[in-house]
Amino acid sequence: MLYRNDDPRAILAMEEALTGNYGEDGYYSSYERDIKYCPVCGACEPDYFYMNDDGECVGCDECVHIVYEL
Repeated sequence: MLYRNDDPRAILAMEEALTGNYGEDGYYSSYERDIKYCPVCGACEPDYFYMNDDGECVGCDECVHIVYEL
């Protein structure tokens, strides 16, 4: 796009072109998108997720435990 020199959007366009929009589509934002959270307890990066027969998540290895007696 073309902007006038006194237009504030011109500065933003130049910075995005110079940095490749670093921070928005760069390393850190793609890293944060890959982090998995448990929808039940909110644990960050659990080892396992447990699903029921309907395909819904019922928890992770941090919030679901084996119980031998009720």
